[in-house]
Amino acid sequence: MLFSDALDALARRERTLWTAVAVTYVLDVALTAYGLSLGFEEANPIARATMLAVGPLPAMIALKTAVVGVAAVFTRYAPPGGRPLIPLAVAMPWAVASVSNSVLIFG
Repeated sequence: MLFSDALDALARRERTLWTAVAVTYVLDVALTAYGLSLGFEEANPIARATMLAVGPLPAMIALKTAVVGVAAVFTRYAPPGGRPLIPLAVAMPWAVASVSNSVLIFG
């Protein structure tokens, strides 16, 4: 029942988790753009290739918006108990990337 209790706690905070997706989206794009302007390189090969094709900002916005769109669709079809895991799974890597970029940029 411990796992079930954890899912229930997350479910009560699903809106907060979607807010975290929005915040980490903006932070990751802004910090990555700033890092690129300082001469850093994008580590993700798919993002890097897309950036070369269409430019850094359009690439980041397109890729992240696609991820949010897919997540929103999956949320509609996921069982209620699993729905909060979707925004959590989206926000966490972006939060880690934002922290990593902050450390690299600001020390």
